[in-house]
Amino acid sequence: MLRSYRLFTFLLFALVLGFSSCGEDDEFPTVPVIGTIADNLQDDPEFSSFVAALERTGQINFLDGPTARLTVFAPNNAAFAAAGIDLGSISDEELGNIISYHYLNGEILRDGDIADGRSLYDARNSQGPGGANVPITFDNSGGSIMLQGMANITAGPVEAVNGVYYTIDNVLMPPTLVDRATLDGNFTILLEALARVGLDDVLSEDGDYTVFAPTDDAFNASGINLSTVSDENLTDLLLYHVLGTGIPAADIPAGQSFQTTLSTDGPDDSMLSLMITNDDSVTVNGQAMVVAPDFYGTNGVIHGIDDVLEMQSISDFLMKANQLDSLEAALMAAGLDDDLMMDGPFTVFAPVNAAFTAAADTLATLDMSGIQEVLLYHVLSGNIQSDSLSDNQVITTLSSGQTFSINMEEDMAPTIVTYDSTMVNFITTDVQGTNGVVHLIDGILLPNLED
Repeated sequence: MLRSYRLFTFLLFALVLGFSSCGEDDEFPTVPVIGTIADNLQDDPEFSSFVAALERTGQINFLDGPTARLTVFAPNNAAFAAAGIDLGSISDEELGNIISYHYLNGEILRDGDIADGRSLYDARNSQGPGGANVPITFDNSGGSIMLQGMANITAGPVEAVNGVYYTIDNVLMPPTLVDRATLDGNFTILLEALARVGLDDVLSEDGDYTVFAPTDDAFNASGINLSTVSDENLTDLLLYHVLGTGIPAADIPAGQSFQTTLSTDGPDDSMLSLMITNDDSVTVNGQAMVVAPDFYGTNGVIHGIDDVLEMQSISDFLMKANQLDSLEAALMAAGLDDDLMMDGPFTVFAPVNAAFTAAADTLATLDMSGIQEVLLYHVLSGNIQSDSLSDNQVITTLSSGQTFSINMEEDMAPTIVTYDSTMVNFITTDVQGTNGVVHLIDGILLPNLED
């Protein structure tokens, strides 16, 4: 009885509101729609396939919330048939991801609200890195409004108590990184290069990637003639722009950090590193600026950059890393900087600036020959990454064959132990360059200079 009374009260309120909203010039009163978007879709046989998918994934309840603010793009049965989606064979998870890409949450978007030209609206899907919403691209530049370059709005909006819904003529598929780059239109050269070596397929598959994507202007300004680059070198170059984890712009650490790319062009097929600087803007390797961040896809994120990235040597990293200014200056003064530009490979245990400050008094007592020996005590032949280090391992350096050892006690970070038992800690490991690897450390390693 109480339920019937509440329903009657709601209907009466809606009717009074409808008549009270009429102006003197209105020919007919405006009668509000009674029912949620879910109610309307369920009552219309044209949307039986869409409703079946909503019910199977439990999302029909979300569209039935009377206080929600929703915009739904509803594929009709013909759209489902044309898309070739077999509801009997697709998994619940995959179907749920597709269906949740068909509505906006918290926003009622009427056709007059859709901006002219191309615009983006966030779908309720949380399918990007870190749970970011992957947007729907709208193109309102033609005779009809197109979504995601694949579906036209053919009818609507139909008003409901919790929003509006439109009829569309295709099923929207959540976009991959390749889809997002294609829809944007500013990455055509990159897409052609990816397709040439088959990496477009890789970046269309499941995964979690970050792509620092040079725009067409960036490729044109670089002067690189891709037609003269071998497929093998082109693959390495492109993979140097890709990280194996999705990192939205908001998650890029402040200051300088190093990230591992998918390019295996380092010694022993090791994966090369990038240096990312996040100050007032985000730059990569000190040469390319992020000019268009956060193009989210289902398998990662794209950050558009204004230059094509160059692979970095040890010398490049030492020169560009803010924490290594003192080491760079010492190498140049000792005439050893050019040596680290050679083929190598080398491993450099690189003291940060604070380490040089702490050891300033000791270093001041050394002549140039002594300084050279100190610096060479931080360098060894070979590309030794941190996972190759072991407890009590003896490291032979380029300082007249002098050694130090590695201490790796259980549940403790590895440390370096010099000949006189001085212990130095690692700060950052495995900054991989084309001719070797750099490990940042917090102290100066002093060899035995008395022999």
